[in-house]
This record gives sequence, C-alpha cells and structure tokens, in this order.
Amino acid sequence: MSLKELLALDPADVTRPLTADEIFHMGKLAGAWWEYDYGAAAKGWVGMHALLKSELHSDGFFVSKVLLKHSNLRRIIAWQIVGQLHAAEITRPDYVAGIPDGAKALGTEVAEIMGAPEVWLEKENGRIVLPVGVPDGARLLLVEDFCTRGTGFTEAILEIKRKSPRAKFVHYNPCILNRGGLKKISVDGIGSFQILPVVEKKIQDWKPVDCPLCKKGSMPIKPKATDENWERITTSQFAATALE
Repeated sequence: MSLKELLALDPADVTRPLTADEIFHMGKLAGAWWEYDYGAAAKGWVGMHALLKSELHSDGFFVSKVLLKHSNLRRIIAWQIVGQLHAAEITRPDYVAGIPDGAKALGTEVAEIMGAPEVWLEKENGRIVLPVGVPDGARLLLVEDFCTRGTGFTEAILEIKRKSPRAKFVHYNPCILNRGGLKKISVDGIGSFQILPVVEKKIQDWKPVDCPLCKKGSMPIKPKATDENWERITTSQFAATALE
C-alpha cells in the first residue's frame, strides 16, 4: 500500500483488528515512526537518537500527531481503541479525555464513537492542566497515544484528581502503542490502571549513563519538542543510505 492509498482508505472499510505490522506500516508510510539505523551507525553515521519525557534514551520513537493529523487514519485508530475497550467489556464512561498533546484529537474521536462527552485537558508551560473540573462522581476514561513509563498518564490522573477530588476513573490506559513493556500503571492514592494497547512492542531504552548510542557518539534529542527536531532525527542517518 502506498501513502496515497493509505490516505484514501475509508475507515468504514477497516472492519477487523489491525496487526502490529499493519499499524507500524501505516506509521512508516505517514512518516510517524522512526528507528535507529544500526547498519548506518556501523559505517560511521551515528546520527541522533531519542530523548524521552522520562529522560531515558531510546532507539525508536512514534510521533502520533504525524499519523493522527490525517482524519481517516485518526478515525481508524480510534475505532481500534474502542474495539479494545469493548473486548475488555468496558461500559460507556461519563467523560473521555485525550492526554495532550499527542492524544487530544484522538480522545475527541473516541468520545464521539462511544457517545460520551469530552473533557479537555490542556498543556500550559509543559504541564498538563484541567481548565474546568468535572461533576462529583463522574467516571472518566483517559486515552493516550503511547505508553513508555506512564509519566504523562500519571500526571493527567493527578491533575484531574487535584481539580475534581471526587472524580472517578475507568482503570484502564487505552493507547495506540505500549512501548515500555509495562502491564499496569500505579498512581499513588488512586490505584492501578491496566494498559490496553492496540499494539505492544518493546522498544529499547536506557538511562543516559548506560546509553550505548551515546557511547557511539550519537546525540540525544527530544523528537517531539519541535517539528524541526523530528526532521533532524529522522534524517540524521540518511547520508549512509544515500551512499549505498
């Protein structure tokens, strides 16, 4: 399938769960998935590697906004998430919220499919905030783009609880990709949330002091910090490919 064919795909025609290979193929075609090229590094083109929100370093990264900016792909992914929720027998929540920035629009799609109102989470100065609280006892479902260590998910849960102390939660973390190998996220004082991914793929990550890519001379960079950063990391080893 070409990118042109992918962007012409009707969500109504996707009637089954997609495989991990199919999801990653979509990501690669759309320019949303990057992997470190160890072959190029062996030839001296060490390039850059990913610096995660958790401060870990990694050899793979998925930028959801690149994939989800296409309305048909966003709808397809939302239906895949809802399918996982239905399989887990999760009933309609009172509210749905997409964790910013990556899953904000995805949360809108999931809310619409599930017939639930949406709660807007925002980011202010790099911190997740809930501008308007929710009613006492309201049951919220949070949707994420990908999960590594649960840092953003935990921050969102704690912010909602701070603003709306009597809010309740669906104790699942539905996401596109579980890249960290976790099964659950534990949030102090609130409980455990089972990770419910469309795709599960363990991607290598390391503490900075142990990072083998840094030892090769590769520079860590935050892929999502700016559009320029994403361009830089995805093209940092292109020269090796061009010489083949």
